[in-house]
Amino acid sequence: MTTSSVTGAEPVKALVVDDDLQLQAALRQMLSRAGLDVTGAGDKAEALSTAAAASPDVVVLDLSLPDGDGIEVLSELRTWSDVPVLVLTGATDPRRMLAAFEAGADDYLRKPFGPDELLARLRALMRRPRGGEEESARRSYGALEIDLAARTVSVAGERVHLTPTEWRILGALVANPGKLLTHRWMLAEVWDGSHGDETRAALRAHLRTLRAKIGDDASAPRYIATESGAGYRWTAVDGEQPESAIESAGEPAAGDETVTDVSALVHDLNNALTAARLAVALARTRVARLVGDDAPEDPDQAATPPLDDAVDQLERVGRLALRIEATVRGDSPAEAED
Repeated sequence: MTTSSVTGAEPVKALVVDDDLQLQAALRQMLSRAGLDVTGAGDKAEALSTAAAASPDVVVLDLSLPDGDGIEVLSELRTWSDVPVLVLTGATDPRRMLAAFEAGADDYLRKPFGPDELLARLRALMRRPRGGEEESARRSYGALEIDLAARTVSVAGERVHLTPTEWRILGALVANPGKLLTHRWMLAEVWDGSHGDETRAALRAHLRTLRAKIGDDASAPRYIATESGAGYRWTAVDGEQPESAIESAGEPAAGDETVTDVSALVHDLNNALTAARLAVALARTRVARLVGDDAPEDPDQAATPPLDDAVDQLERVGRLALRIEATVRGDSPAEAED
């Protein structure tokens, strides 16, 4: 598999913030191969100082840091920068994710994930206009045509009438392509103080009618995807024919009484799984290149480093799985690994 560049123009400057050095290295290598200019940071202090010095175009931020919380990094960063931030998290508690959005995150990616999903999210972030940039009011998504300035919508050439509330919902979604808009944000943005009795049920009802009018299907959305328990995301790309996709899976469990030791092990396991997936993708890329005209005389020698790294990461996953099992059973880690 060949990983494509996030953008087709000048290299994008990316800052990767993760205290797991193996995962950080895998992320940096993957993004570098995709054409980005990547720097890294391992804690809150280094993240903020590097962001100030390097002025990155995008930040990939893990929420668990040794000297503070990733949400604290977001809050401080947002006092002086509007750089797009993609949050990485292994947390299953939706409240944690919502707190990150309220602090200023633009999107999130739950571990473990693969390189294609990571690059797709970064492409969506980089397509959004930032402060001072102008964007056309016209949008074209195959059969769906939207003119935000003229407040007109047509499907397959036929004009569609939207209510004022539907327009506010559609405008908010289209203006933030690829970004998860939380229920709380949508209610505050779409309804002002005079609509205090509006609820999530009302929001869902308006979205159902909006989807029906623009020819969308919640079970296989082409335009509006539901992130269960969190909010909604506009997935279509301006100028491209949208493809239907399966809606996000069910709402994750909150887990109010999660055991601390197990939570920490699961966090490490998610990091290891993500690093393993990235290492395997890098290995496949290297091996695929060996079949070309520039292949060295000894292909195994060129392919060995990324393949060895993949094996190391998978062994790390196995060890963590044993530790998690031992913790749940109450055994010692040594007993689990015997």
